Amino acid sequence: MSDIDELILQCKQNQSWAQEKLFKQFAPKMLGVCRRYLIDIDDAKDAMQDGFVKIFINLTKYEGRSSFNTWITRIMMNTAIDMVKKINKVQFVRDEHYFDDDTKMGEDDYLEEPNLNQEELLSLIDKMPNGYKMVFNMYAIDGLAHKEIGTVLGISEGTSKSQLNRARNFLKTEILKIQATAI
Repeated sequence: MSDIDELILQCKQNQSWAQEKLFKQFAPKMLGVCRRYLIDIDDAKDAMQDGFVKIFINLTKYEGRSSFNTWITRIMMNTAIDMVKKINKVQFVRDEHYFDDDTKMGEDDYLEEPNLNQEELLSLIDKMPNGYKMVFNMYAIDGLAHKEIGTVLGISEGTSKSQLNRARNFLKTEILKIQATAI
């Protein structure tokens, strides 16, 4: 049995020391997950706390079919999305036209290496409208398929693809602005 499996077993037995250790081990990464969806750090911390409450309440349901990291990341992601929906009315542009993920890019679609650090990139993502931001995070960072994104957000697969395309165009425009001022 691995260390994490032993820790999970102790948490399932309501051992407070194990719950604290699990929290300390995963909190920094889970705060990062929540922060990607929520601009305000205090909202992200609240979502993380709510997520850990859900984790400890539902830990007996974790059966190990996926990695524990994947399981708790999904709980955090859903908790953060729920908070975004509660705080802000998220609007998705319903679009019959969308671009497939494998749509070919033209020569002029390629950018110079943007040379952005993590904070600068997160700042650009934070500027996105919430609909773009949620789909971008779920697809590009969390690795969800458009069908799954649509189910989680209550939108069509086509709308998810459209929102991703709009998010990409938004980032491209913002990066071009940064590159233009750097000249």
